[in-house]
Amino acid sequence: MATTRSHNNVKPLTHWVIYRGYQVRFTARREGEVRGVLTTPAGPVEFTYDPAARTIHLPDATLAINEYGWEVSRDNPGSPSLKPTEQ
Repeated sequence: MATTRSHNNVKPLTHWVIYRGYQVRFTARREGEVRGVLTTPAGPVEFTYDPAARTIHLPDATLAINEYGWEVSRDNPGSPSLKPTEQ
């Protein structure tokens, strides 16, 4: 009998961070939520990541990403809306 393990998969988030050229520091991991601080050229930015929905919640925006870390349109989740290096 297979057991189900619940975990927060941050691989898509880490791909997104790398594509953007940011650094990340995780501050909390709870069921269904990961929190941390991004180091960006503009300074530190706090974020919350929902691994089930693959959404990154920033102070001024919420971004949806696919399993590869590419930003996607909420209207068409399979279609990239922005290249990862565009800002």
